[in-house]
Amino acid sequence: MVIKKSNSNTSQNPDIKQANKQEVKQGNFVYFRTLVPSIITTLALCAGLNSFRFALEGRYELAVEFIFIAAFLDAIDGRVARALKAESKIGGQLDSLADFFNFGIAPIIMIYLWQLNEIGRLGWLVVILYVVCAALRLAKFNVLQDAISSDESEKMPVWMQNFFVGVPSPVAGVMVLSPLYVSFLGFDMSSFLMPIACLVVIISLLMVSSVPTFSLKHLKFRVPRVYLISIILTFVLIAGALSTFPWIMMLVLCATYLMSIPIAMRKYRLMERST
Repeated sequence: MVIKKSNSNTSQNPDIKQANKQEVKQGNFVYFRTLVPSIITTLALCAGLNSFRFALEGRYELAVEFIFIAAFLDAIDGRVARALKAESKIGGQLDSLADFFNFGIAPIIMIYLWQLNEIGRLGWLVVILYVVCAALRLAKFNVLQDAISSDESEKMPVWMQNFFVGVPSPVAGVMVLSPLYVSFLGFDMSSFLMPIACLVVIISLLMVSSVPTFSLKHLKFRVPRVYLISIILTFVLIAGALSTFPWIMMLVLCATYLMSIPIAMRKYRLMERST
């Protein structure tokens, strides 16, 4: 007579099955999709490091292009995380650290090596101001994000998600390079050292200000079908202009953003009064 061993203590035991599932979930295995946003953020950081290297070598046009690559990757990593349902605290912290280097350090060091070093200690003081403001801006943003994800978000009106408080560091990093865009068009900027320094100071203060600015992160609106082709063609024209006249278009985009700030302030106040 053959006695078969019972599997009731292993495969048929629901408690053991649940424990095995928990071990797989919390152990050495993770879904690859959860890594994708962090991979994109890491690539953005690598782009910022390359920008820093090319700035040290005096290859400013290439350095600026890598800042653009970092900005593009920064713009999509959060959206990819939400699309894949792969948001995590580690990813959020990594994103903040990458933003601090890519937009809080690399661009201003580039401007310093290019022109601001010509005004000595004052130029370095402007660099310190910008970096400190970028750090404060990111710290404030992290606190606000924690508030949004906590119970405090229930007290916050939905319309407030369409606004940032102050100028985001990626936007500041792109705007602070605008004197370089002008120089790429063939203009000599060596006689405009103080205006360049003043521009950096203004952008630094805008980062830590309480000025509301538009956020496209949670923007949701419906487009009438009759305008669909026109909107697509507009974006195609903008993309074509960026590839053909990149520096002129970057100056236009920077100017457009600055002009949008008073509009954002007015809309914010109107929304605030209506609630």
